[in-house]
Amino acid sequence: MTKVRRIFKIIGAVMLIHIALFLMLIPQIALQLIAVMFSVILIFYGLKFILFYITHASHMVGGKWFLLFGLLLFDVGVFASLMQNQSKLLMIAYIAGAHLVGAILRLIRAVGNKKDNNPGWIIDCMQSIGNFIQVAVCIIFSQYVVVPVFIYCSGLIYSAILSIIQACKRTAIVYVQ
Repeated sequence: MTKVRRIFKIIGAVMLIHIALFLMLIPQIALQLIAVMFSVILIFYGLKFILFYITHASHMVGGKWFLLFGLLLFDVGVFASLMQNQSKLLMIAYIAGAHLVGAILRLIRAVGNKKDNNPGWIIDCMQSIGNFIQVAVCIIFSQYVVVPVFIYCSGLIYSAILSIIQACKRTAIVYVQ
């Protein structure tokens, strides 16, 4: 990772921490804001994958997966935008689902890195444990309105801190001969 990329990663993580703290101050409005942002981001990424399929992936082997993934993201984004009045249910489903998938993927990555004797497995394992804890807290305290906002914002802060740690960590340069 270049120095410029490290600096941008640290600046982005600090901005993410500030945004999360701001959202924690206004939990009633933040729930609606996060739900709207969630649906807009899903629609944007769905259109991005569909456009990538049209321009490039249609000529690739297995390129139809980009189209299917783009259609799925677009459909979920439109569905999420239609459920804006059910933002609490949408946020709980999003937080629990996203953190559960993230926890499982990070755990698989940590196990693979541990087998390869890569020291990065510790950060992946910690992120996996943090994601599992967030899923459990979200499910246990799902009847409160403020809890999804605090869980989402704490997940943002946690990810930003780990991103800062990763940006400050030295990386080995491998030269191919």
